[in-house]
Amino acid sequence: MPDTIPRRTTTPCAANVLLHGGARLDVTFWLLPDPQREPGVTPLRLLLEEDRRFFPVGLADGSSGLLSRDAIVTVEIDADGPGAEPVPAEGTSLDLVTLHLVSGEDVSGILRSTAVEGYGRMSDVFNSFGRFVALGLGTRLVFASTSHIARVSF
Repeated sequence: MPDTIPRRTTTPCAANVLLHGGARLDVTFWLLPDPQREPGVTPLRLLLEEDRRFFPVGLADGSSGLLSRDAIVTVEIDADGPGAEPVPAEGTSLDLVTLHLVSGEDVSGILRSTAVEGYGRMSDVFNSFGRFVALGLGTRLVFASTSHIARVSF
């Protein structure tokens, strides 16, 4: 039987995912079109923040699967790839931070945040994030699950 369900065109976003327990997976997230954004697709950050318990992904062997949001510790993508967002030109502060994860691993990188008047402390910045914090690591971008962060140093 032919596939007759109309599907929106998606853009593949290759990622390396660290799961709770230490397993790493190479996956593909499928990004929906968004003509109102410069790259024309929904950024991975927005997909990760959606109210979903499971994310559909493509697996390295060509099969498909679902990833539990609660099991995701980090998601790493190409900083110039389709899932990344353009860096804002103005109003952005850059801080070098280290995320100390509950698992004992550390992730260091550049935290980009937008300064909000009256909220200049680092605790304000981290409390303003949703489910994931993005850090720049050279040519890579890492999204860390805030529920898996034990401590932040800067």
